[in-house]
Amino acid sequence: MEPNKPLQISFEGLTYSVKVPAKRAVGSSGNPLLRMLKSPFTKPEFDDKVILRQLNGSFRPGRVTAILGPSGSGKTTLLNLLAGQISTGTTSGDIWVNGRRVSGASMRQLAGYVNQDDVILPTMTVEEAIEMSIILRPPPIASQSRGPSPMASVLGDRDVSAEVDVNVATGNDQLPLPVTTGRSNGETQGAGGRSTPPKKVAASVAAARKAEIKAHHQARCSHAISLFGLEKCRGTAVGDSSSKGISGGEKKRTAIAMEWVTEAPVLFLDEPTSGLDAHSALMVARQLKDIADAGRTVVTVLHQPSSDMFEIIDDILILFEGRIVYLGERASLVGYLERLGYPCGMYTNPADHVFNAVLFEGAAVAKGMSDSQRVEQRAEHLLTTWQSSPEAATMQALIANPELTAIDKTQFRQTSPPLTQLRYLIKRAGRNAVRNRLVIKVRLIQSAFFGLLIGCIFLNTDDKAVPVQRQNYSGAMFFSCMTQFLLTILAVVNVFTGERLVFFREWQAAYYGLPAYFAAKNIIELPIQIISPIIYSAISYWLLGFQHDGVKFILFTVIAITLSVCGFTCGFLLGASFKTLSAVLAALPAMFLPFMLFGGLLVNTGNSTVWLRWIQWISPIKYGYSAMMKNQFEGYVVDGKPIGDEYLDEVQLGSFSIGVDIIFVLGISLLAWVLSYVALAYLTQKGRGDSAKSSTKKSQAELLGQPDARFTKVTEKKSHVATLAATEERQKPMLNLSLE
Repeated sequence: MEPNKPLQISFEGLTYSVKVPAKRAVGSSGNPLLRMLKSPFTKPEFDDKVILRQLNGSFRPGRVTAILGPSGSGKTTLLNLLAGQISTGTTSGDIWVNGRRVSGASMRQLAGYVNQDDVILPTMTVEEAIEMSIILRPPPIASQSRGPSPMASVLGDRDVSAEVDVNVATGNDQLPLPVTTGRSNGETQGAGGRSTPPKKVAASVAAARKAEIKAHHQARCSHAISLFGLEKCRGTAVGDSSSKGISGGEKKRTAIAMEWVTEAPVLFLDEPTSGLDAHSALMVARQLKDIADAGRTVVTVLHQPSSDMFEIIDDILILFEGRIVYLGERASLVGYLERLGYPCGMYTNPADHVFNAVLFEGAAVAKGMSDSQRVEQRAEHLLTTWQSSPEAATMQALIANPELTAIDKTQFRQTSPPLTQLRYLIKRAGRNAVRNRLVIKVRLIQSAFFGLLIGCIFLNTDDKAVPVQRQNYSGAMFFSCMTQFLLTILAVVNVFTGERLVFFREWQAAYYGLPAYFAAKNIIELPIQIISPIIYSAISYWLLGFQHDGVKFILFTVIAITLSVCGFTCGFLLGASFKTLSAVLAALPAMFLPFMLFGGLLVNTGNSTVWLRWIQWISPIKYGYSAMMKNQFEGYVVDGKPIGDEYLDEVQLGSFSIGVDIIFVLGISLLAWVLSYVALAYLTQKGRGDSAKSSTKKSQAELLGQPDARFTKVTEKKSHVATLAATEERQKPMLNLSLE
């Protein structure tokens, strides 16, 4: 593996605050009962709550820095702020990488991030999860040297292995051009002097290149599995709370491996050992140390590390009440605490000593205070002591004199081309659907069941009296519209709300773009939305005794399909708009019940309340029901009487034709489809904060630019002082000779 170029992260004056509802004294705003009865249009009052206060520090490359502190001290907030994962609140201060001022968007170009709660698609195996990271986020640098490419056998003596390595590393889909030999017919000269047509050479090159890339992915995936000790579970599904899979430690190591294979020069981890047993936690810590030894900058939040883990850490940052009370080498911590008046016992874990004796020791503060006052005073005391310590001066010198090595483009995190993303996501979504066979089976069985149910309830309606026929046909078609629309919504919502968090985390980690995910999701889901109505129609239509006409059966099926597709897009919209299934189910009746009431059966829409009548024009059930009714009753004759046309005049379903009704349903589907994409786009932009403001080119320009002027001036001053000193040293012998 090639050594990583050093990246030093520094920050100064880093402050972060959020808005919280204001707390006012009872007497400050009059009667508390009157305050509760305020107008809903009254603007709420908020206060600023400071989470991080004026933090100064630096994280060095090739070292593991652990952030320690009690719950609520701001550890995860600091990690998220440095990693560019913060999307709300107010931030001030400066963050630099090798002396270049960076934003959250530019930091994401360099840094990998491992969440505390690992979110991986449950049906994926460990090997598939790691391979997905390699395919969708190819490493920015070549991870291993390889021998001659298989293409060499295709192109004779030409060496194309270098070109293949570049293409593999960058995700470039362009093929190397065949070598020409000066022949006018465009043929190439292969091994042994044989002439090969250009098309055949291009096809052979493409096949060899695909084999090369596949071999590279497999080799890198196997290396990661071996490095992180995942050989025993490489073919096991990740699983979740409802389906058993790999253990918590294996899942955590899989998540770290997924970031490791991207070769990101900076790695942030939020409590990677939380919930693990002592052995698994120690194994994770050792792997982080190995990653840092390769030259990467590793920053992790740890919750009560054991003594063995503590010895692995290089640097320690202790946060208390949003303040840094220590930041330096792990080996210097015990000595600092001893000077502070808190010597650590020989057999005491220093991490435990920090929590038990230093942060929450109350003997040195005044009595008679509340708990919050004692904690605040303790934090101020520790902060003041730290700021006056020589360790703080050393850290400040490190901030003022950072690593200024130029950042290379090869260190940026890569994302595969959109077409590659789409192909892989379609393959993964299809594999996920096959492995979730129960969901597909339930949907198909559900369609068959309701087809049989409605068919048996209204069996052979065509043999009944005319009033019975009209009532039964109307009820059966209304029920058909409701089942195709509502049941599809419920099925889609149930599946998508479970995948929503997976999508958000993967998008945030730059696995793929929103267009590729949205297209793949629709391509995989739409077939089932077409097959289910066909099964329902094929069973129910003939049992109900509708007109025995092939064209009318096809129209009935098409109407059912359009309603199912509309239910799919509306369900997708609900799932994208609300975070949880309970919220979706709470919002669903507000959308569905008005559509049902103005669907054409329960209320005669032609004589309904005028100021509510407009709801029928946005109800897909109304259009679907109208189309089915016209399909059945137009020209329907019983005993020579045209009862169908008379009945349509009575129910007043509108003057639109069947085709127009179908187009309206498809139009509502298209509108919901577009709105669902907008809802997902809003979700992603909100989750990334400044991504909407900072383009990729702009963020990369920040990293590739010159260091901040304050650092270059210091470097120039040092260089000038060194030059003067060297000049004085050279002049000393001459001065001595002159004196003699």
